[in-house]
Parts: sequence; structure tokens; C-alpha cells
Amino acid sequence: MTINKAAAFLLAAAMSVTAFTGCSDSKSSSEDASGSSAASDNGTDEETNATISLSEITDVLGAGWNYGNTLEANTGGTPNETVWGNPAASQEMINAVAAAGFSTVRVPVSYLSKIDDANGYKVDEDWLNRVAEVVDYCYNADLNVIINVHGDGYNSIYGGWLLCNGSDQEYIKEKYGALWKQIAERFADYDEHLIFESMNEEFDGEYHDPVREYYQNINDYNQIFIDTVRSTGSNNSHRWLMIPGWNTDINYTVGDYGFQLPTDDSNTAGEGRVIVSVHCYDPWDYCGEEGKKTFIWGERGKEIIEINGANVRSLASWGNEDHIQGQMKKLKEAFVDKGYPVVIGEFGCIDKTTANAGIPNQIAENRVYYDGYLAGTAAQYGITPVYWDNGYNGQYGFGLFDRNTCEQTQPEIIEAIVKAVAEKDPDVGHKMTVNRYTSQSAPAKKDYIGAYIGVQTQVYTFRNAYSDGDYGAETEWFNTLIKWDDTDGDGKGDINDTGAVFTDAQIREDGNYTVEVSGYDFSADSEGLNMLFVSFDIPYSNALRFSDVKLYCDDQEYAVNNPIVIEDSSGNLYIEIINKYNTETSQMEYTMPKDSLKVSFNVEGVSRVLK
Repeated sequence: MTINKAAAFLLAAAMSVTAFTGCSDSKSSSEDASGSSAASDNGTDEETNATISLSEITDVLGAGWNYGNTLEANTGGTPNETVWGNPAASQEMINAVAAAGFSTVRVPVSYLSKIDDANGYKVDEDWLNRVAEVVDYCYNADLNVIINVHGDGYNSIYGGWLLCNGSDQEYIKEKYGALWKQIAERFADYDEHLIFESMNEEFDGEYHDPVREYYQNINDYNQIFIDTVRSTGSNNSHRWLMIPGWNTDINYTVGDYGFQLPTDDSNTAGEGRVIVSVHCYDPWDYCGEEGKKTFIWGERGKEIIEINGANVRSLASWGNEDHIQGQMKKLKEAFVDKGYPVVIGEFGCIDKTTANAGIPNQIAENRVYYDGYLAGTAAQYGITPVYWDNGYNGQYGFGLFDRNTCEQTQPEIIEAIVKAVAEKDPDVGHKMTVNRYTSQSAPAKKDYIGAYIGVQTQVYTFRNAYSDGDYGAETEWFNTLIKWDDTDGDGKGDINDTGAVFTDAQIREDGNYTVEVSGYDFSADSEGLNMLFVSFDIPYSNALRFSDVKLYCDDQEYAVNNPIVIEDSSGNLYIEIINKYNTETSQMEYTMPKDSLKVSFNVEGVSRVLK
């Protein structure tokens, strides 16, 4: 998991009111009535001592899913699987993943303070047993499972110690070997359905080309990992082991930046048992960047723009289908063709369906297309894709399931990934949604453009933009001038309806229009405005031309000399008149009104938008 993804989820977790209860009981079927853990049969039963050959590993792994932001979740350097807002891992959730068609589950695990440096780097037994419980959930559902050492290598996490740029590498390498020895011994009798991954996104925390000295430490960690696991014997002598390069980045692993494959001389399988681990979130501005207005991707994204009139600036400017094909081809030639399978341990794109109020369905369908395309392309090249699910559903979430109910929240994405891998077909997502890109199934054109006044005073009396997710047109607050205060002193703030009335406009043809909020004494509220704007219910279009914009405070007229016509954060048309947060907006002199704020404007080009 990248730092950006962690930050995004932590914000969501802070807002979450969901209790930390799983789909039902989070205890494994291997626990007795008292709640204590009994040994699972799945890892120790001689009849399940399966091996997976080099020739069949990719087909056996199939499509994968990450149980993200759970066992790697932590606070203050202490792992806690519910602290980031997800319920505890459960058998029911794993069963739902298996029923959806996934064949492999990757379980990220952080250890951090669960390692006692003063006691020979002893790992907390209860924590290791909990990891084993989750592994058993996967065995119970006949799934492959990957476990790793996840957040311990982050410079950004308190207590992170597996740092390739750390000053005491002797200590780090000693501790790392001790950790993997204990993990390997705990799971030595589990068959090859269990895969170990050495670490996750290991780099110096700075986004630049790899530092060779630090990269050599990463290579050393991978070699320590291989040697330590093999030395514990039993099924570990031939278990599949995954190793990443710098930040699990494809280019930094394939290119001449310092990556070295470890030796595996003590492997008893008689053939390769080392997998190369990479991640792929290309292009990041589409897949993971929340601040960018990039919510359409690839050739199908171009169709959306052409058919629905979306802003061309919302299309990802790089990382299209050819790029994805090229990345997979490089991995195949560098590793797969030489007997080293490749697993894309994380991929996916965040939910931006509310990024443009005019075409949410098309944005969702484009996301189906992207995820299916990457998964299918990987499968074509003999590479295993594992989707990153952080458990968060909603705006900017990666979630495919509701982890409290175990129900699918994104069934089309799940279907696209699973079918694309099974059929080795990148175009599955497009085939599933092709008819929805046509003009016949695109949202019906309205016969008018809605224009809405928006305002925010210095004490946060406000009406937000049309497309605002929390207070916009789809919420109960949109037609209310809200006064935000904390009269009860609980520190949370209260929402109060001021009783003001809005007069919005329906634009059907070129001409002059007025929007207004009245019935409230703004002068008694505060001495000025933070923001004043006109919000529209259509995507930004430069086909419309605005002029003669005027502000009226009660009956006093003020010319607006430099109104800014832009797209808002959701891609909708927006005229900015006053904005104290934007230094490019001209500062106006005006007198706060006692009854009404009104904005008038002239618009041309309406017929081109409503055609």
C-alpha cells in the first residue's frame, strides 16, 4: 500500500461510524467455544501437502484480491487490525471473496511493536497466531494466500525499522532474519497454497530514481529472506517466495537501476520457486490521485468524451492501453520468459464516479474497463494480478466489498477482473459495458441548464456547489442557507436552517439571468464573504460565453470586472466571483446586505450545449 492510499483511507476511517464487527463472527472455524485457537488441519494435514509447479503457478493463482488495511493497520507503531476503520478479518469475508471468483488472497501484515528487540526479536505469539487464523480462513475456502512484512519498511510510519536508508544496517538485517525465521517456522507445514512475500514498497521514502547503495540493501533483504525461509525446512524448502525491487515499481525492477534476483540454491523443488513482485497504478493521476480532475482513461474514455461532451482535460494524458501492454511485455521478457513468475501484488483505481455530476455512470463503466484491461493484459502475458481493496467504499475508495455485510459493492469490477484473467482478455470490461457508451444509453439531455447561487460568509453561513458530495443538489441541505455554529458547546458544530430563500435560474437560450438568496440579514452575520459563486449542473464547457456579470447587495449594484469561469472540483461549470482562498480572484469592495445577495450575468452559446 502506498502512502497516498494510506492517507486517503485514514481520512475515511476518521469519519467512519461503523462498528468494528465483521460480516458476522470474525472467529475462525478452527477456534473452540472458549475463543482460544486450535490448530488448523489445513496447513498440517499430509493429504493437503500440495505443490504447484512452475508451469501451472499463474493459472493456479488466477485473479487475486488484497485484504488491505487490516492486518497491516497500525497506530503509533502498534498493529491493530480495526484501527483504520475496517472490521476484523473473518471467514465470512474470505468466503465471499472465493464465491466472487477470486483464487488468491494477499494478506498484508505489519509487525512493528509486536517484535521485542530486547528479547531476541521475539514476535508476539498472539499476533502470529492471529495471522495464522486469517491464513486458515483462506485454506478453509480453498484459496491461495500470500502473507508479507508490510508496513515495517515505511519511513512514514512510526516504528518503521526495515529501512533501506537506515544507518544501522547490521541491526536491521539481523532483526529481519529473526522475524522471517519465526514466521517461516510457524507456517513450515503449510503446503504451497501459502506464499511468502519478503516486504512491501521498500524504498527510501523519496520519489526519485533509486539510490544504488540503498537498492543493494533491498537486494540483501531479499537474499536474507530466501536463505532464512529455506533453512527452516519442511515445506519451506520448496515454498514459492515473492521478492520485490525498489518500491515494487515495474520500471525500477526491470530497468538497469540495481535490482538483483537472489540465489535460491537450497530450494528442493527441482525448478524455480521465486516470484517477482511489482505493483501497477499507472497512470497514478487516474488511478489514485484525488486532487486531479482525471477521471476518464484510455480509448473508451475518448468515446465518453465524444458522446457525452465531457471535458477533454478529464482524460488521462499518459498510461493508456499501449503503456499497460508495454509494461506487461517488459515483465514477461525480463522475468516470466526466464522462469520467474510475476505477481502484480497491487493494482486498481479509486472511485471517482462523483467527480463529474453529469456522467457518473460512464465514469464507473470506465473504471470497470480499466481494471478489466489491466487484469486481462497481465493474464495474457502470464502475470498474476491482485486487486488492491482497502475496505473503503465511496468517493476515492478502492473497496469491492462491504466488509460489514460481505456483499459485493462493485460487482461489475469483480466480474471484469475475474473474467479477464480467466479468458486472458483485456477487453472484457469494454464488452460488458459497450452498449452504455452509445448516445442512446447516455443520460438524456435536459432542455435547460440549471444555475445556482452559492455563498459562504466569514462565519460559515453557506450554500455549497451543485455537485458537492455533502451539501449539493442530492442532499437535503442544498435548498437551505445553512448557519454553522456550536451553540451546545460540544465542539462538533451544528447545522441550522436560516430560513433564507433561493431563486435559481433555468437557462434555455442566450440572454440575461439572475440567481439570488434572500430573506437573511448577512450584515448581522459577518463583515464579509469568504466565497460567492454561481454553480451549474453541467460539465464545464468553453462553448458558453459569459459577460456583464454583476453583484447586487440588496439594491446596490457592483460590476464584477474579472469573474473566473472554470470547472469546480467535480468538473462542473462554475463562475467564481469572490474567493478569499484564491489569490487570482479580484478583491471586491461591497457592503454586506441586510436582505439579499443577487448575481446577474449574460450568457451566449446555449444552443451549442443543449443541442
